[in-house]
Amino acid sequence: MSYFSKLFFLILVIAQVAQAETIEELISAGEIEAEIVVKSAVPHYQKAPIEFTVKVGTPKEFKNGTRVRNFSIPGTFVRPTSKFAFNSTKVINGITWKYQSWSFELFAERTGPLKTPALSTFISITTESHGLVEGETKLQIPPLEISTPPGTEGLTSWFAAKEFSVEETWEGELKKHELGDAITRIRRFTIKGAAAMAIPSSPKIDLEGLQMYYAPANVNDKLVGSSLQGIREERVVFTVKAGGTYTIPAHHIDWFNLKTKAVERINFSPRTIEVSGPPVAKTTPKSDSNDKNILPWILAILGVVFSYLLLRWLSQTTAYHKLLTFIDHRKQKRRAKTAFMQAAMKRDSRQCIELLYQHMSEQAEWQISTAFSTDPQLNAVANALMAHAYGNEPAPKVSEVQRLWEFCRDLQGEQKNQNPLQLNPKKSQ
Repeated sequence: MSYFSKLFFLILVIAQVAQAETIEELISAGEIEAEIVVKSAVPHYQKAPIEFTVKVGTPKEFKNGTRVRNFSIPGTFVRPTSKFAFNSTKVINGITWKYQSWSFELFAERTGPLKTPALSTFISITTESHGLVEGETKLQIPPLEISTPPGTEGLTSWFAAKEFSVEETWEGELKKHELGDAITRIRRFTIKGAAAMAIPSSPKIDLEGLQMYYAPANVNDKLVGSSLQGIREERVVFTVKAGGTYTIPAHHIDWFNLKTKAVERINFSPRTIEVSGPPVAKTTPKSDSNDKNILPWILAILGVVFSYLLLRWLSQTTAYHKLLTFIDHRKQKRRAKTAFMQAAMKRDSRQCIELLYQHMSEQAEWQISTAFSTDPQLNAVANALMAHAYGNEPAPKVSEVQRLWEFCRDLQGEQKNQNPLQLNPKKSQ
């Protein structure tokens, strides 16, 4: 090839590169349609779902499809209504256009104008002239004005839903109870059109003579068709400690019905528990005495002096320091367990994994994929915990995650002479 031929070929390549199409150029040329459409009709109510769709269309062929990059809107809860894009076609002027749509639901916590960021949307198509063309474009959500639902103006606590119901059952309830009896109250809330996290928890109860244990709430969300359905189940165990009559106070839940556009109230009636046996012992105030016997004071002072001397002597011994180290170690273990249980209730999977690592740091080297291999059920829970912490999978049940801690504790007696546990905090490559 001659020098001039090479030069001509180089100029031709440069010209083709310079004229290469981009996603933005194809949108400007009318070869791609990309927009965000708000499908929910106005008014848009506070805490009510507002559906919007990111819609991309072209007469070309989608190559690697479309995707909406992760985003967040302050003061809102946003969720995709599907894991996959919805595909459709439309004939325009005799030409078939292909469309991909991604739908989302937005729940605004505050009223007034809602500020939304531009959403980065990836588009990949093939063209006749330039083959594969892909890139990102910024799409803006149309302006949204959030209104207060009628009837909620004076309410301190409420939520919006298409449907809401409560089932309440009592286990172990008798006409007359004895000391030590236990009564369990179970409430199952079902909400449609919103997540279970919107349901307020039942108020705590404080009655002297009754001891209450509140089990962690079991919360689950799922899609029924394209609508979100949430279920929240609460269990409270009332243990009788003293005789008498106890009244569990009444309360209510207010919610805005999106179908009727009105506020509805669910009332919980008071509950009376009759218990036979001695009532709660009343604390009697100590009476003043003019007895000024000096002997108790002398014994108290001698006890303080003796204790001081004993502690001073012990502080110089090796056994004393070992005891302090042991006590401090036990305190740290208890704090770590409490933190783990709280992280599990908050569904903070990454914190749970970190605390499991600390919990087994004195034991043999393990990977998260093998630490629970002897128990298939817990092994599945551990894998689900990792998938939620470092992926987009749902979190395992709180009670199942908390069992991982006890399982690791049982392993400690078997692995005292081995190396530290290494829980792999990331997915294996």
